[in-house]
Amino acid sequence: MPLKPEHISKAERNEKFAETVGKTAYLDWAVTIYFYAALHYVDAILAVSGIHSDSHTQRGDAIGTNATLSIVRPEYRVLETLSRNARYRSMAIDNADLQKAQQNFATLKAHLRGRMGLSA
Repeated sequence: MPLKPEHISKAERNEKFAETVGKTAYLDWAVTIYFYAALHYVDAILAVSGIHSDSHTQRGDAIGTNATLSIVRPEYRVLETLSRNARYRSMAIDNADLQKAQQNFATLKAHLRGRMGLSA
């Protein structure tokens, strides 16, 4: 199972990739990548406690019961919803959706990195 540093590294790589893709016509992929970057920040927090989620459902349950993660649960849910809309519902993702993803990701990232003693 990946440990905290591995999850942080993956989150950072995903964020850079999302920024690149967000400058193209593939905004559906950009919001999806932001979601997965957020997921890895969440998993980094959980890994410290020895929790490794095998599914989105398990992760969602853990977010609801972890004091650090529950603070950014609304932001995580927005990212998850945008990603699901793009991936499974074939909904069009526009610049407003991308901005919403970026804002929610920035809030989640700042909070979780701060809790891990990392600079934003």
